[in-house]
Amino acid sequence: MTEERAELLLRCGRHPLAAEVARGLHRGRVGPGCRVMVAASGGADSTALLAFCAGLAERGTVVPVAAHVDHGLRPESPLDAEAARSASASLGVPFVARVLQLAPGAGVAARAREARYAALTAMARESAAAIVLTAHHADDQAETVLLALARGAGLDGIGGMPARRPMPCAQGEGVDVVRPCLRIARADLRQACVDLGLAWREDPGNDRVDTPRGAVRGIALPAVERSWPGAARRIARGAELARLGAALLESHVAAMRQADGSFARQSLRGAPEALAATAVRSLVGDRADDAVVWQAAEAAVDGSTEPRRFALQDGWSLVVDAHALRAEAPQGDDSGSCRQRV
Repeated sequence: MTEERAELLLRCGRHPLAAEVARGLHRGRVGPGCRVMVAASGGADSTALLAFCAGLAERGTVVPVAAHVDHGLRPESPLDAEAARSASASLGVPFVARVLQLAPGAGVAARAREARYAALTAMARESAAAIVLTAHHADDQAETVLLALARGAGLDGIGGMPARRPMPCAQGEGVDVVRPCLRIARADLRQACVDLGLAWREDPGNDRVDTPRGAVRGIALPAVERSWPGAARRIARGAELARLGAALLESHVAAMRQADGSFARQSLRGAPEALAATAVRSLVGDRADDAVVWQAAEAAVDGSTEPRRFALQDGWSLVVDAHALRAEAPQGDDSGSCRQRV
């Protein structure tokens, strides 16, 4: 190792944010010496995370390898790959990459996300890493929470991104994604790159305001931050409380569920509508919009014995009658009505 690199790694490990990343790894249940794959886009956020992991590697906290995914959608994307490769080289972190060939058009953002996670999962397995680290930060979490609130999500949605979860793709068994930067602001990650003398590439898509997330990122959240500096970090911490509250509430609702999967009306009458809405969501999953969820919740807690039926996607129905709140499969579907979460 050169003297220059040794000095850089020392500064990475001693940077104040490195300790917060170490705490984030602990919250994500990443054990000492764990081999991890850092998703490196070439941007400031992932470059900072990579630097902290390289510094922490000197203490045996993690064993990092950097991974870059090029979606093949922008002519300048090879420059992003080169930025990620260069940062990895300066930090002495092994680097792997995949180039995808995605066709532009409808649903490209969702297709790109799915393909990216699939590629990261494959590279993690090839590198013997069971953990993929991403640089989602407090501002990302605040954006997610505000979008969830706007959609009328429950506590689980308002809880935003978890610190750890299985990779969101069919091929992701045995590989988890961990987000150790959820308590760190975007601006602080960028400043860390400046402090450490690391270059990065700007993603032009971050400046768009013609998408829901872009509008929250470029308009709504900056306006909130101007009035309440540090709001993103506080919203992110609030998301942690919401996620804990969701787990406790869902545990309570699960205990109320009957053997056939339904909920007895007797246990719901007079209950808070929020509790009934959680019961409804446990039955319908994503097959009902927010309006239907709350209409059914209101019906479940009132005193009426008149049967009411709410149409769901794919021919399913949600029924509230004198005896129970239950989901019913479409005719001809023998998968069972109440037992299956639809």
